[in-house]
Amino acid sequence: MSRVACIGVAVLAVVFAHPSAALADDPVRIVVTELDASRFPLVRISASAVDAQGRAVKGLRDTDLRVSEDGRPQQIGVTLANRVAPVALVMALDTSGSIAGAPFVDAKAAMTSLARSLRPDDRGAVVTFNTTAAVAQGLTSDRDALTGAIDRAVAAGNTAIFDAVNVALDVVGQVAAPARKAVVLLTDGIDNSSATPLDAVARRLAASGVPLYVVGLGSALDREVLQRLADASANGAAYVAPTSAQLAAIYDTLSEQIATEYAVDYTSNVRAAAAGDVLPVTIQVLRSSAVVGTTTVTFTVPQGREVVADPAPTSAPVGVPVAEAAPVPVSLSPYDAALVGILGGSSMLMLLVWALLTSAQLSVAARERRRMMRLLDPPTSPDASAVRRAPFRTRVVAPVLQRIARPLLRFIPSPERTRDHLAQAGDPFGLSAVEFVGARVLAGLLSAVAALAITALIRRDPLLLSLLALFGLLLGYAVPGLLLGRAIRARQAKIMRALPAALDMLALSATAGLTFDGAISQVVERWHTPFSDELRRLLVEFRMGSDRRAALRSLAARIGLTDVTRFANAIIQADSLGVPISKVLIEQAVEMRTRRRQRAEEAARKAPIKMLFPMVGLIFPALFVVILGPAVPGLLDIFAATR
Repeated sequence: MSRVACIGVAVLAVVFAHPSAALADDPVRIVVTELDASRFPLVRISASAVDAQGRAVKGLRDTDLRVSEDGRPQQIGVTLANRVAPVALVMALDTSGSIAGAPFVDAKAAMTSLARSLRPDDRGAVVTFNTTAAVAQGLTSDRDALTGAIDRAVAAGNTAIFDAVNVALDVVGQVAAPARKAVVLLTDGIDNSSATPLDAVARRLAASGVPLYVVGLGSALDREVLQRLADASANGAAYVAPTSAQLAAIYDTLSEQIATEYAVDYTSNVRAAAAGDVLPVTIQVLRSSAVVGTTTVTFTVPQGREVVADPAPTSAPVGVPVAEAAPVPVSLSPYDAALVGILGGSSMLMLLVWALLTSAQLSVAARERRRMMRLLDPPTSPDASAVRRAPFRTRVVAPVLQRIARPLLRFIPSPERTRDHLAQAGDPFGLSAVEFVGARVLAGLLSAVAALAITALIRRDPLLLSLLALFGLLLGYAVPGLLLGRAIRARQAKIMRALPAALDMLALSATAGLTFDGAISQVVERWHTPFSDELRRLLVEFRMGSDRRAALRSLAARIGLTDVTRFANAIIQADSLGVPISKVLIEQAVEMRTRRRQRAEEAARKAPIKMLFPMVGLIFPALFVVILGPAVPGLLDIFAATR
């Protein structure tokens, strides 16, 4: 597997190369940082992908990855690693006397930036080392405590690199799964004070499975020792920054790698595996059904997680006759007969829908593709116990919804529009566009069956049954779309409420001298709203090297609000023309406040008209009853007397 972490084109650093299992000419390189088989047959792989330019590949889905274990294809689920497993990061800082001065200031600034990039669920720790190594700050989610420990560091003394690695492993060893562990060590010299030998540290690194990222500053380094430390760790890497000004770029790259890692989960379909068996896992990245990146890793089946093959089914002894049960007469009441008829009709409807979907799916291209897949990789039956351990959504819900929706995708006008709507709603329940379409079709079928059952109990008219079944099918298909639209409007309303305050904060931060990225970071740190979540994603895209204009346009498309689109266009135009960003943000904040006041005035003017209908339909009749009610008996007496 690859032992070299991704470094962007802008990083002016020298990377110690290490032989990789990935092909050198692959357009995409896969970097596996962790493989957790402690709950085998449930396996989790943390990995990142980079293209030929060193940029992180984002937006990978389960259809873009192919995972096989010992040659057997696996059913996988792909999510961003920071959504399922927090990070436990130990940052080790060299505080020897040789680093004093401007290099020490730049080193602390780079490490502070890395600490600030951690998510609220992540934890970090700070280890400082010179003649001895000490824990300046234990594992904590408080970023202010981390930055305070970094700021308090003072440069003096010799260098004890091996002791620092040993202490960092002690700290990170306190973290239990499923957290992703890592150690980042910065040094500018050669070890001359450690009590722990290099071989002992290397053996402990290999046994821990924790990746070690070594950053060497300057030229007075023992590169061979640093590389050996990185190689001894699982998927570690070594970097060299000739000058301290390049440390910020290296630490930004490490932050991006942590933020863009993917968690690939699958339940092994191995039929039998003993403790200690070594199983290879091959990961491939696909683009347009073509393999653009491949890597292979291995893991050992842990003790107590063996998989035993199911015993062969027993049969009755030969020559022993089997007694046949006597038939029992069955009599059905009229109610039971009606229920059987309803269930039979529902089954026929489901069978008809299944036949239509299957016939639509069996195209010539699909048949040829399935035949080729059978020839290349014969299917294997999954182990029942392994399948039962998989999450219910991964094991049942997602495959059913995808199977229902996939034959209908060719008849849907624009799946991309569904994907945009899901993004505007905040990706509810983690559904993809295909799964959401499957949910709508399934809701339509269930609604049609319910309408058939209710109608059959009331009146058995074939025409009425058909019409209500069609109505139930359309209603069930439309309800999820209505709920999605409601979720979009609710989320957009929250964004509209948070937008003026967020723009004020951006303008204030930019006026104070921060860059646009720094101003966004302030908003992300101080607010927890749907708009701050989108800005956090925008900031990650900036750090990943995405085109700023494309990232801003993508932000506007994900939110779907005119005000956000105007804000994005203003930032793009200011970036193109060289206008000061602080001035543009101030103007946008003032304009947004003005629009908010205008919308409030518009709503106030519409209120009397909206109140007219309930007043005419509900309040006025009640007033007429109260006012004219007492006069009604008298009028009735008068009309009766005139007769």
